Amino acid sequence: MTEKSGTFKNYLLLFIGIFCISWSAILVKIADVSGIASGFYRLFFGTIAIIPIWLYYKKPIKDLHGVKIAVICGILFASDIALWNTSIMLSKASISTLLANLAPIWVGLAALFFMKEKPGKIFWFGTFIALAGVVVIVGSDQIFDTGLNLGNMLAIVASMFYGAYLLTVRKGRSTLDTFSFTAISMITSTITLFVISMISGVSMGGYETKSWLALIALGLVPQVVGWLTINQALGHISPTVASVSLLSQTVFTAIFSVPVLGELLTWNEILGAVVVLTGIYLVNSKGISFRRRKKMEEPQLFD
Repeated sequence: MTEKSGTFKNYLLLFIGIFCISWSAILVKIADVSGIASGFYRLFFGTIAIIPIWLYYKKPIKDLHGVKIAVICGILFASDIALWNTSIMLSKASISTLLANLAPIWVGLAALFFMKEKPGKIFWFGTFIALAGVVVIVGSDQIFDTGLNLGNMLAIVASMFYGAYLLTVRKGRSTLDTFSFTAISMITSTITLFVISMISGVSMGGYETKSWLALIALGLVPQVVGWLTINQALGHISPTVASVSLLSQTVFTAIFSVPVLGELLTWNEILGAVVVLTGIYLVNSKGISFRRRKKMEEPQLFD
């Protein structure tokens, strides 16, 4: 496989993954259960589905360091889900979603201070445009009318966990195959969210059939298919580029909500979608300008 075709394949996988995880918010809304409970069942059903696939394709695990990274990623992902879902219950969903999408900022800052890869001006310019598009979609009036309450603070912390997850995935994927990495991290996330569910005392049963079907779909589509393809792509694509690309899920979610939830797109949302895609295009078409040191190495996070 040539370098060009390999790059296309990884970006195609990233797109498929983004397409799948864009259904997350819609399925959570259809399920209509506690945010923490929906987060747990998302990982639980996803784990049940991934384990047989993992065992079938399982490759020998020779590097325990990669396993440690996968476990850390599982905890980070579970924390992100728990915090973000809780923030929605304490604040406006639109504001929580916007604040949770600050992940590219934290990824860029971490790359700037802790990694050998230094994001250049095009990354910051593209990220700024993409985030501006998210603001347009949400509506600046809602942002300025809402104070920084507990829900908003939790969403910001969630974005930090999300950014840390994106940065850490690439390190773990350098020593583990995609199935092993995804399965181990998902098992860890499931256990973590189960503990959080028990501590919070949320209702974990007695749901309608529609809710169960939505929760199963949440585990299969966004979690298994979505994150398998994204994890595969993150093994080869810079986390700074990927973090900005993942902002496009906001656009796809808005589009999918029209036929499924009957939520019509406003002109602000259409304009915001165009702005988000423009920012993503700038980052991906021009590439990240990196100031490399003498010897290029993988980021040594959590060593």
